[in-house]
Amino acid sequence: MRVGELGPAELRARFADPGLCCEVGPFAIRVKTRLGDVARHVGFLYSQFPLLDGETLVDTEVCVRSKLPGLPWVEITADGEQQYDWLKRRLAVPMVEWTLNVCVFQRPHQYFMLHAAVVERDGRAAVLTGRAGSGKSTLVAALVHRGWRLLSDEVAPVRPSDGRILPVPRAIGLKEASIEAIRRFAPQAMLGRSWPGTVKGTVAHMLPPAESVARAAEPAKPAWLVFPTYDPRARAQLQPLPKARALMRAADNAFNYSVLGRLGFETLADMIDRCECFDLRCGDLEAAVTLFDELR
Repeated sequence: MRVGELGPAELRARFADPGLCCEVGPFAIRVKTRLGDVARHVGFLYSQFPLLDGETLVDTEVCVRSKLPGLPWVEITADGEQQYDWLKRRLAVPMVEWTLNVCVFQRPHQYFMLHAAVVERDGRAAVLTGRAGSGKSTLVAALVHRGWRLLSDEVAPVRPSDGRILPVPRAIGLKEASIEAIRRFAPQAMLGRSWPGTVKGTVAHMLPPAESVARAAEPAKPAWLVFPTYDPRARAQLQPLPKARALMRAADNAFNYSVLGRLGFETLADMIDRCECFDLRCGDLEAAVTLFDELR
């Protein structure tokens, strides 16, 4: 059964107790709240995901509680530790998503965790990594509406045993101008409401395609490592990047490279060895997508 198959009353009851549990790729999460608006919007973001039994052992549990009855302030905790206090209630949903990012993506060390957006075609994955604001999410949101499978918007969990990337196809977070850019590029995209006033400005979340969620147990081989940079003046082009430089730059974008030590280095070096590495500068979304479609 999927989260979206629950009726409104049952969905709210699940969130209240024992919490809504669902399977997100290799991870299990639980979100608890008695706030109906938070339950409704979070339920929408995870509507495509398999529902788990409330007693399931989860990787992380996030709770949203009202601070005082009748006042628009909430507290968010993760596994019993406070993450946000006296947070404006209207910002609870994007902060739940960011809390899940921190908890799920920065804690597991059985995988090499690279901060990256990932798409796949014919079993081969394109891994987009780089600094925040480089355009990774916008480009991936466009690619999944041109036949690429979404593996992740935020992280590439690389399995050290075979170098494959495990899918974590959650909603894609879009910011500011990217929201309208995707509405124009893919009018069929399923976007939730916009949340103004966050530390990153206005954000909105695009639902992952149902097929990507259904195939969340299918890993992919990394084939291309791309470092995108949004530049409105640049003509879209993929510039080959030396592998040694790509390794150093990718290591700077890994969550647990130093934690894993030698295993982290060997896993990343093996991934770099398998991949063609590129810099991508672009300001035209359509042109950038065309470049990816020409990868072979």
